[in-house]
Amino acid sequence: MTLTFGISSQFDEQTLLKYMTNTQSRRPRTEYEKHRWSINGLTIVQYEKKLVAQGILNDLTKSFLKGLAEVKGLTLDEKNMETLLRIFPTKHNAVLCTECRGTCLLIEGRIEGLDIVFKGECGHKNDLRPPIFVLNNRVLPDINILIARTMSRLIDLGCFDGFKVVVPDFILDVVDKFKGSHNKDAVSDELAKLRQLQDNGKITIDSLSSLPVKIAWSDTDEDKVILGLASLTNSLLLTSDPILKERAMMQERPTVYLPADTFGNIKMIHETRKLGSNPE
Repeated sequence: MTLTFGISSQFDEQTLLKYMTNTQSRRPRTEYEKHRWSINGLTIVQYEKKLVAQGILNDLTKSFLKGLAEVKGLTLDEKNMETLLRIFPTKHNAVLCTECRGTCLLIEGRIEGLDIVFKGECGHKNDLRPPIFVLNNRVLPDINILIARTMSRLIDLGCFDGFKVVVPDFILDVVDKFKGSHNKDAVSDELAKLRQLQDNGKITIDSLSSLPVKIAWSDTDEDKVILGLASLTNSLLLTSDPILKERAMMQERPTVYLPADTFGNIKMIHETRKLGSNPE
């Protein structure tokens, strides 16, 4: 096994050296090696711009790799993230229909009258309320869903009640990179609403702060970033992008598809329900 971490400008070498006190220090073999350590069949070498862990995987070395999350500034690119997923595998997350007992990867949302209705590939309805029969009740909304504030409205309407919503703590940086800084205020407002829903016991939020490694999103492909996060967290993907939906299907990523032209209707339904529950 070889896992290569990038070293960013935020790298804290003192934290790394402190973490390595439980390993055996080795003499560098070349002029390019700054430090070399070993632990239970795993060798770790620090270079100027990268940290390479190579060797045997066992319970001890897996635990050791997870501990590197505490070292600020260590990152993974897409290739090494795939290596990480092989080390810490997640199970496939298909959705089981409670009516026909069939499994599906795609659930689509449509407006029917004054309601939002979700159906699986089998054609049966799914109200997106627990218990939903998947290997976890975790959902990752894409950036457009957050910008439109559709995630919080769906939760207010009873969908995804009790779910864990994946909203990375670096999401505003991702929004800035792919959607521009003018959309950050909308996402910040949505994050505040989601935190309020969490405080009210409607959902829990997974900020990914406990991931075994930090992630460097150097990719310029927004879809790859979102799909990478969905894969890493083994989440249902909630998207309004038909192209991203198709790419998710090709990767067999369970997906809830909500066309962007339903956003206005969902907002109207949400406001009508709120008005009905708070009559003057």
